[in-house]
Amino acid sequence: MTESPKRVKAGEKVGPGKYVCVDCGLEFAVDEADKDLRPCPSCACEMYDCFPMTHIREDVKTPEDARHPPKR
Repeated sequence: MTESPKRVKAGEKVGPGKYVCVDCGLEFAVDEADKDLRPCPSCACEMYDCFPMTHIREDVKTPEDARHPPKR
């Protein structure tokens, strides 16, 4: 089952995931936590569909955690 994407606006703090511009379809990945989302560099649209990283464990919050996961 695929989750429907969350809609986010430029200027929001976002986390790791894939972001797709709702106007032109430009895709890009964010791999940092708490990054300010910018308007689309292609068409200046401010709305994106967000596909967050969902394969990461609950206790893995950052790319650094993913490289060195906390012990269970």
